[in-house]
Amino acid sequence: MNSLERYKMLSNEDKSNLTIYSIYDSIYDVAKNEDINISDDVVTDIKELAYDLYLDDEYMNLSAPQIAFFLTECYAKDNSFMDKVADMDYSDILEAVDNDNYDFYKDEMER
Repeated sequence: MNSLERYKMLSNEDKSNLTIYSIYDSIYDVAKNEDINISDDVVTDIKELAYDLYLDDEYMNLSAPQIAFFLTECYAKDNSFMDKVADMDYSDILEAVDNDNYDFYKDEMER
């Protein structure tokens, strides 16, 4: 069965969750590539932030998987990353994603 046929067989609920699934796919892809174990709680936190950022992005047109990939890379480099960006402005995070600036939150912490 080809992928189009499989897509047509998806339930409406699964079709409505494709963006979320693509976020999960990016998170687990980074975890695998970085050879890190990532808890379900952290995956959920990254997914929620990535999805919120995706929905909030009005100008950069970043994809949900791109945002999730970036956030997970930051987490892989610094396990306290999610705590550090919890109160940051979404536009600052989106700009960092767009510029591949993995140290953006460190600059914000110094202010």
